[in-house]
Amino acid sequence: MLLPPTEQLSELIKASFPVEPLPRSFWFDAGEHRCGDIPEELAKRLEHRHWVDVTMRDWTMIGPAVIAKAYLHPDAFRYYLPSLLVGVLSDIGYLDCVLECLLPAGRKRRTDRPEWLQFWDGLSETQRDTIRCYLKTVRSMCGEPAGPVVQHLFDEIEAVWGRR
Repeated sequence: MLLPPTEQLSELIKASFPVEPLPRSFWFDAGEHRCGDIPEELAKRLEHRHWVDVTMRDWTMIGPAVIAKAYLHPDAFRYYLPSLLVGVLSDIGYLDCVLECLLPAGRKRRTDRPEWLQFWDGLSETQRDTIRCYLKTVRSMCGEPAGPVVQHLFDEIEAVWGRR
């Protein structure tokens, strides 16, 4: 039986990103800034949970994923990223959120920053290829032309993910 493209992609993500082990480091900077709404929601909705158990609802309750990314250790963000990828497959309205998370922080999208390099280097080539496949699929789901924000993010994505 042939699965629809989104289900095929979901299965590919599940096959490419292991559920075990949980990340050893959860907080960026050893959790020194753990007070406030976003860190409290991160702890409640992600910490000590398997990525396959984290839903899009969890991500929306945390707040903007790109801001949450700043609190998480790169290993933890890389571990929980598949839950965000799968979540967007069922609600494409959050696509800009996942695209932003797949880019280095900052206006210049510098790929030489330690946080980005730690995130990038921790991905296997299979995982990078899965993310590239994901990006190609969700771009086709948007139709042409995508809105200006999403189009701009896809352009930036191409510069980062296409050149490595």
